[in-house]
Amino acid sequence: MICDMEEIYKQMLMEIAKCLQKKYNCMSEIYRLTEEASQALGRDDKVSVQMILGMRGEEIERIHECDKNVGLFKEGMPPELANWLSEALEGKQPISEEPYGKEGAIILKISANTRSVWERTMLIDRRMNMRLSGKDSFYENN
Repeated sequence: MICDMEEIYKQMLMEIAKCLQKKYNCMSEIYRLTEEASQALGRDDKVSVQMILGMRGEEIERIHECDKNVGLFKEGMPPELANWLSEALEGKQPISEEPYGKEGAIILKISANTRSVWERTMLIDRRMNMRLSGKDSFYENN
């Protein structure tokens, strides 16, 4: 019975890893679109910026869907595993530790990669926002 539960949790972790990979792909696309928007902004191409921001919004919706699916998986986990997953997704678990085998290691790696892409995206977004809004920028006030 315990082996069956371990196998079920391994399968759950692999499904979560698949969701996280989709999220990473979306985040990478958001990064690419943000770079394009920044370039279009530099050319003062407002039509392209609006179009790109719309496309970026679609990717953000896909990310929300991935997060929702991961949340549904977490609801079916024992508290210890759910807590580990929450910490792993927040970057609070060291990548060197792998208490949940290769499945856990995959989750840790994808989460770290996603955070890295998100941070690079925020740098570009911050520059664009500061350029457009100056002292009224969202980033200036936070």
